[in-house]
Amino acid sequence: MKRILQSLMIINIAGTSASSLIACTKKYYFDSSIWVITDGGTITDLAFNQSAWQGASKYVVAQKNNGILGLQWKTSDWRASYFESVSQTPGDYKRAYITSSIAGAKTLVLPGFNHGNTLGWASVLVDNIIYIDGSRKNIHLNMYQKAPLAKNIIGITYQSEASGFFASLATNIYLNAHQQEYNGQLKIGTYGGMDNPVAVSNYMWGFLIGVDLFNMIIDAPLNNKWNNLKGKLLEQVQNINPSITTLQPVTKVQKVLKQNESWFSQSFQAGDGKIISDELLSRGARIIFPVAGAQVQDTINQIKVHKVNAKVVGVDTEQSKIYGENYVVTSALKQIGTSTYDALKNIYSQECGYDARNEMWDLTYQTNNCWINTDQTSLNHPSWTGIETTKWVKQDLVDFLHNTIEDKSKNTLFDQIIQILQRAYKTGIDNHGAIAAHNFANTLQNTYETQTTLKEYLLTAIEKIL
Repeated sequence: MKRILQSLMIINIAGTSASSLIACTKKYYFDSSIWVITDGGTITDLAFNQSAWQGASKYVVAQKNNGILGLQWKTSDWRASYFESVSQTPGDYKRAYITSSIAGAKTLVLPGFNHGNTLGWASVLVDNIIYIDGSRKNIHLNMYQKAPLAKNIIGITYQSEASGFFASLATNIYLNAHQQEYNGQLKIGTYGGMDNPVAVSNYMWGFLIGVDLFNMIIDAPLNNKWNNLKGKLLEQVQNINPSITTLQPVTKVQKVLKQNESWFSQSFQAGDGKIISDELLSRGARIIFPVAGAQVQDTINQIKVHKVNAKVVGVDTEQSKIYGENYVVTSALKQIGTSTYDALKNIYSQECGYDARNEMWDLTYQTNNCWINTDQTSLNHPSWTGIETTKWVKQDLVDFLHNTIEDKSKNTLFDQIIQILQRAYKTGIDNHGAIAAHNFANTLQNTYETQTTLKEYLLTAIEKIL
């Protein structure tokens, strides 16, 4: 694919409305106006790149079908164009942007924050950009600090604490459905690569909050407001294992305030998650949530080495597709494909002044509903977060926990709860500052230990919606 596209650049063929290329062994027609530039990986990586390309391709198929996306879109011959960058170097990214521009690109989809260092170069080559997992703010044209700011970028960001929270609830239900298998020792652990409040630590925070909330619900006294919800949680457990009659609390194997407690492997490199995985397994963790990239494999490797009955919760993408359902209970998701599709649908609409007949944008017709030159977040698009369905976590359980469509009237009770928790994390509540403003250790202290008033406020706010 790359050689073909590089040839296009060399012989300077201008892009037409589509190109017919060979990808793997299947023939597709590639829409040359919409391009996905990978972050150094491939569009078959089962992760960010593939998700972005599938989301873009879904939109291309819908566009060719008068705006209708059929359920069998994969059978279509149409796809978005793509360029697989050789590496994550600025030079390779720049080469990819130029190549796609020469081939007719109007919109670039750039998955992964690594594009942030070269985004300004791309902004002068095409009409608009979808920057996934990053902000469009403070991006200068041509990456020149004295140049004007780019105004043609949509930044897509995800509040990962929501996905961590939903994954935690699903994990707690899974563990309770397998009480006998784990001899009543329902224990979880989590670790990250490095402390990052918007892409790592918030995942972990949401996961831990989910355990605390679950335990609080099942420990509630009779005639308490939580009892109805406790009954519904038990129903979900019994859907998996009808023999369970009583819910048990889930234990965190790490201590929030224990001095020198390790929460991070200090890298995202494969192999560096071995030691911390060993430690969590030795403490009895039966579900581990590694927010550390390739170190998910490290944790699975150590589960195999020690021959323990343990599993993991994947991160970002549907990782049971990579590692198998024997090891992955579910995954805390960034719905990259969904957000890519939604952003393209917005860009190529009258809201953004798009003239389909001339395939151009007239900025004078843009409305306030156009996303170009904005950051769009999962706070306003709850379908952009969620959890993976697996043989352990069926669709009915996912639907019980989380509304995955944009109709907010369909929000679950847990959707309403996470909105309160997200406010506490991102903006703060009442006189309490944003929890995310602190490093992870202090975030945990503020949440669990030292900020009793904040905890009480959160519980009171949650009880109001029961």
